[in-house]
Amino acid sequence: MGTSHAATGVLAGGMTGFLLSDNLGHALVCAAIGAGAALLPDLDTPGSTAGRSLGAVTELVSGHIRQASREVYRRTATEVERRRPQDGGHRFLTHTVPACLAFGVVALVLALIPLGAGLVVFAMSALGLGAVLREWKFLGTRKKRQLAAVITAVVFGVGTMMVPGWGPAWWLVGLTVFVGSLTHVLGDWLTRSGVPLAWPLVVNGKRWWMFRSPVAFHTGKSPVEVGIKWGSVVAFPILVVLGTPAPPPM
Repeated sequence: MGTSHAATGVLAGGMTGFLLSDNLGHALVCAAIGAGAALLPDLDTPGSTAGRSLGAVTELVSGHIRQASREVYRRTATEVERRRPQDGGHRFLTHTVPACLAFGVVALVLALIPLGAGLVVFAMSALGLGAVLREWKFLGTRKKRQLAAVITAVVFGVGTMMVPGWGPAWWLVGLTVFVGSLTHVLGDWLTRSGVPLAWPLVVNGKRWWMFRSPVAFHTGKSPVEVGIKWGSVVAFPILVVLGTPAPPPM
């Protein structure tokens, strides 16, 4: 589900920033970027969290992406797959490793443009944190939680634009988007529907062979997903605390 993907993106993005930068602030920003990037593969579904994030705009984009996915499926399906063709929309093109690379490259290129890095940070942070905070009812009403996500995203985005050294480097922004989106794909690998991890290679006569975890579960119906979701959110700050060197004695 969207909140679970965003939560795993927090951990994956945050650890990417923590391991590749000596700035703890960069790790926090990367955690927010990862949360949003972990929702990008679901842009093939207009009704998904990502597809509804900007209303009619993202729904329109999502519809075009789904159509593109269907077309790529139709053009690249093997003879074996054509005997029993599938829809080719959800969990096809955007759930491949090349698509994750494409998301990362687009973010990297945007980050090279003046103010581009700040826009990427803002967009990914608002999308991801909005999904994560959706279930944190202890923070207040839904509007308050949405406002908290937007304010945090604005601070991260404007800080990246205006304050030298505030945000992660352009290459780290792109890498974090790639890692976050790949985390989504691996998350869906854990479910019974699976994902085309080997595309465009052919496996067992199929280019769109769906790989599934040996212990796959039903989306939204398993305590395993709940454990992964909350474990990811809790694990990142714990790992940061344990991995941060203690200050030298006075």
